[in-house]
This record gives sequence, C-alpha cells and structure tokens, in this order.
Amino acid sequence: MGHNLSKLRKDRQIQAITIFFAILAVTPLIAFQQTYILWVIILTMFYAILALSWNILIGYTQLLSFAHPGLLAMGAYFSAFFIKYTGAPPIIGLLISTVLVTVAGFLLGLVCLRLRGIYLALTTWGLSGAVQRILISEYNITGGLTGLATKFLLPVSPLIAPQHYYYIVLAILAACAMTIYKIINSKYGLYLKAIGDDEEAASACGVNIVRMRILAFTLSSVWVGLAGAFYAHLVGRVSPALADFSIMMFVIASTILGGLGTFFGPLLGAFIMWPVSEVIRAHSAGLQMIILSVIILISLKFFKNGLVGALSISHHRTRRELSVSP
Repeated sequence: MGHNLSKLRKDRQIQAITIFFAILAVTPLIAFQQTYILWVIILTMFYAILALSWNILIGYTQLLSFAHPGLLAMGAYFSAFFIKYTGAPPIIGLLISTVLVTVAGFLLGLVCLRLRGIYLALTTWGLSGAVQRILISEYNITGGLTGLATKFLLPVSPLIAPQHYYYIVLAILAACAMTIYKIINSKYGLYLKAIGDDEEAASACGVNIVRMRILAFTLSSVWVGLAGAFYAHLVGRVSPALADFSIMMFVIASTILGGLGTFFGPLLGAFIMWPVSEVIRAHSAGLQMIILSVIILISLKFFKNGLVGALSISHHRTRRELSVSP
C-alpha cells in the first residue's frame, strides 16, 4: 500500500512537471512580440535555476551556504575570459566554465567538511565577498566595476530574438529540474535528507557524510556555474555585481517563499518573486530589498514549509472535509 502511494505521488509530480514545462514551452508562441515579457521570464528561469541548486544545500542537507554569488561570478568570468583569450565560440565557454565551477564547488565541499551552521554561512559568505573584491581590485584584468564586454551566446542579439535565448534557458532549467528530481527521489536523496534531519544518526546508520556533503556542493555548483556563464552571454557583459549579496537575497526569498526542502518550492517562489520584484522596481527600486526582506520574514513566521506546504495542507484538509461530509 505504501509503495503504491509513493508511486502515485511520483506519477503526479512527473505529470505536474510535464505540464509546467509544456506551458513554458508554448509561452513564446503566445507572447512572441512581447520582448519585455520574454525577458522577465528568461530572468525568472535564471533565478529558478539558482533557487533549485541552493535548495539542494539548505533544503535537504541543511547546509547554509552563501557561496552562490561567488560561484555565479566565477562562472560568468571564466567563460568571458576563455572566450576573450581563445576566441572560441561562447557555447564552448559555457561548458568549460561549468566544469571549472564544478571543480570549485568540489573543493569548497572539501574545505567546508567540518563546518556547520553559522560557521559555514560566514565562510561561504566570505568566499563570495572575496571573489567580488578581487574582481573590483584587479581592474587591469577584470575591468573593475565597469566589467568586461563579452560575446552573445548566439550570433543574433537577445534584444532582437529573445525567444532563442528563452528556449536555451528553458532547456537548462528543465535539465536542472529533472537532474535534481532524480537525485532527491533516489537513495542519495534519502541520504541527503537523513543528514539534514540528524547528521550523527545518519552517520551511525552508515551514511557517508563526507561523500554526501561533497556531492551536495558539487551538484549545486554545476548549475550555478552554467547559469553564470549563460547570464554572461545573455547580457553580453560581466561585472562584479554578479557576486553581490542582493542576488543571494532573491535566491533566499524564492526558496523560502516557495518551500524549503520541497521540489516545486524554489520553482514556485522564483516565478513569484522575480516578476513581483520587477513591478516593485518599476515604482521604487529602493524598496526592492526591503520588501524582499519582509517577504522572507513573513514566510518564515507564517509559512513553515512555504507556499507549497500551505497548499498541501489546504489540499489535504479539503479532501478530509469532503470525505467526512454526508
């Protein structure tokens, strides 16, 4: 009975994922001439990738890492430098950059093996800060605060044909989502959840804590590096702003609002947070970070498992009421 319920739940999740990406796939056909709308959705999917990858660390393994901005900037600059000094196509830069950031994530996992809680948070925050300071100070190489211009991913500009870039980031998001879905629904996902629930108990039951922590950091870094490289060749410029903590705020807000430790939570949160932030920015850019902070606090206070958890509770309550009603 339990196996059947688990299989049914997975089947429903796969159906929901399929419907979600099918809607995204046909959106450009509906909003073909709406360049601004496509740009907003492209950036929303960009943040969804970051939120999904961060959720692997904090949502399942309870690793509070703030390394995303630093790794994101690494991904963007690695690709930009590679293209600049080799003349290779941007797609090769994406692949090389992803590999390099994955290695960086692996090494970060090794360095942070014994760190937990606030110590891990401070260390990874320091990493992002150090990356940003290096990018600013080494202006002869990095261009400083101005940054560096780089090639677009495709021969055509995203301002002219945003739908091409739309489908590229959609493919990246789909690959990211399905990879993470497979991981969290495998034995490795159970190990990660066990570490998040009680690391000492998981270790006593035979879970290799070292291997799982490194896996979490490495898997997360793959998608951060790819997202950073894509962003560099989407806007045609890299700058130290990519390592700014404001990007981390969007990732945190999206994940917490949607639901930590849930698969759909980061997706739902990102598809709410970025469009809302665009509306806020249009009226008052100064209020953007304040409102994001308020949303995070409200979510933590009133939505323990985010919107996905609230929707799940509401669904079960409705089914229970319908089942007992005459």
